[in-house]
Amino acid sequence: MFRYCFALVLVLFTHLALSAENPDVRELMTAEEFAASGFGRLSDDEIAAINSWLVRYTAQDAEVMIDDSPAVRELSSAAIKSRIDGEFSGWNGPTQFRLKNGQIWETRSTRRYSYSAVDPEVEITTNWMGISRMRMLDTDRAIRVRRVE
Repeated sequence: MFRYCFALVLVLFTHLALSAENPDVRELMTAEEFAASGFGRLSDDEIAAINSWLVRYTAQDAEVMIDDSPAVRELSSAAIKSRIDGEFSGWNGPTQFRLKNGQIWETRSTRRYSYSAVDPEVEITTNWMGISRMRMLDTDRAIRVRRVE
């Protein structure tokens, strides 16, 4: 079980290693995921070592995982199309969105975007590392999100 959780965490962190942001376990995971992984018992130096290793791993081995793992290919093919329920005015830091399908998603970025619409259509895709991205179909703007409910 620990190996599975650890592998999942590593896959999720790979995305951050590729992005401009520095990867940090504490920001990527929910409080529940962080506690279940056992990372809460690690010191700041140990977490920094994991984050550094992740950057190195991504640069060397992540591409092989994309090509060879059936589980990774399955995750990357999932997409959700729905509409935001009601008035939409954009996002500003951690913003929650209730979709017409009943799901609730929250942004994972401090970015801002202003746009007014009613029931705008969105598509949520999850990449091979488990990182979800919500794209506004009418404007093609996108932001990283995580499912709350």
